[in-house]
Amino acid sequence: MIQYWFNPDSDQLGQQAEDFLQKLQRPTLIHIPGLDRSRKRAICTLLHGNEPSGTRALHRWLLTRDRLPAVDILCFFGAVETALEAPGFHYRQLPGQPDLNRCFKPPFDTRQGRLAQSILELLQAMQPESLIDIHNTSGKGPAFAVTMTVDTAHKALTSLFTNRLLVTKLRLGALFEYSERNVPTITVECGGANDSSSDEMAFAGLSRYVNEPQILEYSAKDSPLEILHEPVRLELDTGGRVSYQERPDITADITLMPDIERHNFSAVQPTEQLGWVHPDRWQYLKMITPEGKNIIDQMFTLEQNRLYPAQPLKLFMITSNPIIAQSDCLFYAVADNHSHLQQN
Repeated sequence: MIQYWFNPDSDQLGQQAEDFLQKLQRPTLIHIPGLDRSRKRAICTLLHGNEPSGTRALHRWLLTRDRLPAVDILCFFGAVETALEAPGFHYRQLPGQPDLNRCFKPPFDTRQGRLAQSILELLQAMQPESLIDIHNTSGKGPAFAVTMTVDTAHKALTSLFTNRLLVTKLRLGALFEYSERNVPTITVECGGANDSSSDEMAFAGLSRYVNEPQILEYSAKDSPLEILHEPVRLELDTGGRVSYQERPDITADITLMPDIERHNFSAVQPTEQLGWVHPDRWQYLKMITPEGKNIIDQMFTLEQNRLYPAQPLKLFMITSNPIIAQSDCLFYAVADNHSHLQQN
């Protein structure tokens, strides 16, 4: 299911990321030999077809590299067909198909599930010392990393790319959960898909990741991190509808302000109205903890159908794309006192 390409020449790769994907045509592992052939590092990207920064960064590195990387580099490109579907880098997943980055857990009984299983099997066979999964955020906002574990290795990987780290026990079937196999793994969210700074951030972090001899050592003195613990997702029940308007949309279960993305990674106070909830639809909203408890009433409150935070919160991964909001989540939230700056 995954084609294997060992050490391609730059003239085989195309001049633009779109040309490169045309040459791949399907999920691909590109293997680049390094100075130390006894070690490997893995990078995965394009698990969502509308998130191009990882592909652009990897293609740029493959095209312009003028020296061997520190160790062997394994470059996985996932939803290539999805990214190629016209008009290109448009679909998160193809209509009617599951989200590939929710398929890294049994049962592997769909085409995307079998692809996810193949990626996991290759990682298991090739035993990389670390794994980076590069994404773009669903909306506008700053870069951050996500992990399941707070230890030296995960903080070190994060610091190659960003100074924000989210730590979660939520199990969604995402690739970063591979960290449970004792392989330091993080997801990097590079910022918006249409922001050129996201591409630059991905390339700069990638360059450090492939070139530095040691990448799993961390000093808070050199790279302080803002760490946020246990975010929860605001989700709609299946079939629910979200709208983005300056006044309540009576056809929607929840209406959010059209500029809701401005709150990404900012502190939101209980006085800040975020939108409206249809009077009969409050029960359609949920925020489920890893223990399975719905804490929506602890995080948000309604006043005459107006939606407010119930306590100071930080919001992130906010999207104004209703398709993503309805199929995945509207945003993540964490109590503002659940974040801190990592100290020595």
